[in-house]
Amino acid sequence: MNTNRQESAVHTSSIIYGVSFATSNKLNTVSGGVADETAKNICNPVRRLLHTSEVKNIAHTTPKISLISLDIQTGKELFHSAISTNIVENQKILTQAVPKAFYQEPHERLTSLTTLSNGTFIISCVAHTQTGDFNRLLFINSDKSCRIRKSLKVWGFKQDNSTLESLLETQDGKLLGIVSLRGGIPPFELATIDDKTGKVTYDELVLPDLLPNRRYSNLIQSPVDRKIYATSIALGYPLHLVQLDMGNNSLITGKPLIIKLSELHFNNQALESDLLSLAFSPLGKLYAVANLNREPMNSLFTVDINTGEMMLVRQLAVQKIAFA
Repeated sequence: MNTNRQESAVHTSSIIYGVSFATSNKLNTVSGGVADETAKNICNPVRRLLHTSEVKNIAHTTPKISLISLDIQTGKELFHSAISTNIVENQKILTQAVPKAFYQEPHERLTSLTTLSNGTFIISCVAHTQTGDFNRLLFINSDKSCRIRKSLKVWGFKQDNSTLESLLETQDGKLLGIVSLRGGIPPFELATIDDKTGKVTYDELVLPDLLPNRRYSNLIQSPVDRKIYATSIALGYPLHLVQLDMGNNSLITGKPLIIKLSELHFNNQALESDLLSLAFSPLGKLYAVANLNREPMNSLFTVDINTGEMMLVRQLAVQKIAFA
């Protein structure tokens, strides 16, 4: 790497991006499955309650989003952009959904902020309603213009009311996603998503099998060694980093292996709920967003991959993070 590239990498490594719902006064921390008591301690996503007027067209629209960038070292906010509601391009695609037996307040979650190699952010969001769950993608420029490139509904799940919980652009340009078959709780599976149509496919890549009793989230890829990581947790067990070893296949299934790595902990206490977000800086430093003690604001941490130790950086009022 030449001197100019090194200086550029150092500069971009200190600037972090984050997203949250624009209507922050409506945020509530809840479990991913209201009717499933066994999952409450391991999911802990943040949701925005939906107004009755929003529910009718929720499958075709993306929410209002706030995108910020700040200097990690100083905490200074560099810019703050409000991104308006957008109509999806593929409105005519029918989304298969099944009405739910138990009443659930309509709400939506931000599930991923993903950086693409072409300088685009993808924000994935899921709306949970009584008539079903609906997944949408918002593509925006990762510069100060924050121009909306397009938005898509996600469709083609092999099971109705599945939800897209995490996204990652692989080295060969594929969009790899973690899909929950039960609205954010186990079981989970891996799939690919077409960034032109929003269609989910399950056979485009040979992907690892995910254990049925564990929550998987926060797909990330190291810019240094290109290894793919995620978080994994099961009820009654602490949170771990895992690696999707795409170059090492099981002798039994022929599919890539998932390797269990370090147990995540803060102040010598193991984490008993999932992170809200993970992201690698351009220089390969790992950062996480979490809310460990039900505080009014989330916090940003550094994460040591080898030991699992998390160090507090500062509070940060976002749900998902990424580097451009």
